[in-house]
Amino acid sequence: MSPLPTLTTASFDAELPFAAIPMAQSACTPQQVRETRLALRVLAAPVDSVENTDPLLQRLEAKLDLALEVSLLSRYPERPMLTSCRVGLDAIGWLSQHPYTLGEKLRIEMFPHADSALVLYLAATVSASVPIEGGQHQITLDILPALDEFTLHLWEKWVFRRHRRGILAR
Repeated sequence: MSPLPTLTTASFDAELPFAAIPMAQSACTPQQVRETRLALRVLAAPVDSVENTDPLLQRLEAKLDLALEVSLLSRYPERPMLTSCRVGLDAIGWLSQHPYTLGEKLRIEMFPHADSALVLYLAATVSASVPIEGGQHQITLDILPALDEFTLHLWEKWVFRRHRRGILAR
């Protein structure tokens, strides 16, 4: 059984570059919100699962992916360390050495793929901090207030896709 906090909605477990940074305010900057919305559009875009895709289209997509990654790497040369986390429709959970307090406001910087420089910024509130053995704490964050209607729809598509992929992998 995973030591990660249990979430009440569909979720997936992953090891991602992830950082939680205390915030004085309850929202991310407008630029971070915009970048997150654009990143979620990429993550929630339909995935062509047909194996007979035109090789020229696959090559074009690979070139676009490379161009995106190169430009992002120049903007974000440093990434947080890989962290085991559980990502759900309305919450994120992980194990931390730091005992965050209930209601504490955090800015999450999460890279949805370990090898990618694509980053999501989410304003979050600590909804649970449970001490466990080894001096760690199960931290659960409420992310729902950070997502507007459009961004929430994209977030849900991405989480459900990863959730289904996790079920198929078992």
